[in-house]
Amino acid sequence: MGRYKVFVVILLLSCAGAAQSSIPFKLLGKHLIVVRGSLGDLTNRNLVIDTGAYPSILDMSVAHKLHISGHNEELDAVNHKMSRPVVIVPSVEVGPIRAQGLRVMTADLSDASQAFGMRIDALIGLDVLQRTSFRVDYQSKRIFFGQLEPLPCSVPFEWTGGMLTVNLHSETSLRMLVDTGAESTLLLGSRGSLTHRGNMREFTSLGGNFTLRQVTLKEVQLGNSDLGSQAVYVADSSRLPDYPFDGFLSTVQFAQIAFDFERYTFSWSTHSQTNRRVHLAQRAGNAATMLGALSAGLADAEPAGLGRVP
Repeated sequence: MGRYKVFVVILLLSCAGAAQSSIPFKLLGKHLIVVRGSLGDLTNRNLVIDTGAYPSILDMSVAHKLHISGHNEELDAVNHKMSRPVVIVPSVEVGPIRAQGLRVMTADLSDASQAFGMRIDALIGLDVLQRTSFRVDYQSKRIFFGQLEPLPCSVPFEWTGGMLTVNLHSETSLRMLVDTGAESTLLLGSRGSLTHRGNMREFTSLGGNFTLRQVTLKEVQLGNSDLGSQAVYVADSSRLPDYPFDGFLSTVQFAQIAFDFERYTFSWSTHSQTNRRVHLAQRAGNAATMLGALSAGLADAEPAGLGRVP
């Protein structure tokens, strides 16, 4: 009977693996997700998973190595427009995803590489990732592709022009771009009644130098989930482009996030929800419950302290 149970569990895991694959990632700082992938015939490249990048951005040095060139086009930055060359990459591979003939922007990513202590070859956006549903587990540091297990909280998302947005509620309703590449949540301009005073900070990004104001939003609500009070940054520049959304929602605050392109839903779990689910699976101690934890990316929880294997 014991052998039969083992066989059943192995069979179930094999079936789950057929529907879903995963790759590991490194977390630079607290927010930058870096995976290994291919750009044309260049393998083992460092690719940042950045759902706020559209189109994807290729480092200029990589474009030179691939012997590709293009023409300049304007791109909206946080407080001004900038011109960047656009090129066609023969292919991009991330996990099971393969995109061919991809149109991307190019930029000098050497400053970002130096700041994070790792060569960054490209920022991979949803123009690549939209080809399959995927889930990011910040605790196990893995990305799962394909059929998704439901996470505790979810909201529908709008998918327009390559941008994925959700509705966030605080003192006003805000349409937010879900951005895995954002260290903090950023609001564009003084939207609605968000006129609180706050400390000013200087920031530098690919878009240049700009000043942001830090404010606190109270009673932040995403779907039916209460996210509590949150410190966010506001770009007050009067030169802001006419974005079709109100800001960038950082995903760093979640334990797991999932983008379901079949049901058009964005879902997430908090750190407390993830730890509770693992704890219940350990207490139950049966194959079905543990299989659910495995398929949700929780299989590497340490029995004693719910810690994570790096």
